[in-house]
Amino acid sequence: MAPVQRFRSALNGFNREDVVHYIEYLNNFYNSQIQQLNTQLQNTAAKPDETELQDLRAQLDAALEKCAQLEAKLAAGDASHTEAELEAYRRAEKAERQAYARAQQIHDQANAVLAEAALKAEAAAAQIGEAAEQAAQQLKACQESVLDTRTTFQEAVAALYAIEPEEA
Repeated sequence: MAPVQRFRSALNGFNREDVVHYIEYLNNFYNSQIQQLNTQLQNTAAKPDETELQDLRAQLDAALEKCAQLEAKLAAGDASHTEAELEAYRRAEKAERQAYARAQQIHDQANAVLAEAALKAEAAAAQIGEAAEQAAQQLKACQESVLDTRTTFQEAVAALYAIEPEEA
């Protein structure tokens, strides 16, 4: 629905249907912007870099498996820690730190998108409020004009009734 450029005038102000359609247009526009921003937020939050996450998961799984093997050896009585075992443990810790850092980065990005969406929603709400206030001011001005015209008309009618025809 296209926005109304001008309201048609009516007896007591603007055409009510024009005003109602304009308000509906503003509400639909605002709701569509909110929906679009929510969709963007969901897409951003739901689509982290899958290949990077898969690589990190694979590294983490491999490191955890190696840790499990080393723990099994240790439990079986093999108390000697070789350099390879220590290196595997370090790799597992590194993979875990990287996964945590990536998750934190995705969380921060989602928060940034959400904050931006909130700002846009607030701006749209302010614009709608301003438009509604302007429409209300225009309606009030029209009502005052109609009241002035009505008063003038009543005065003219009273003046006409006051005139008495001359008798011939």
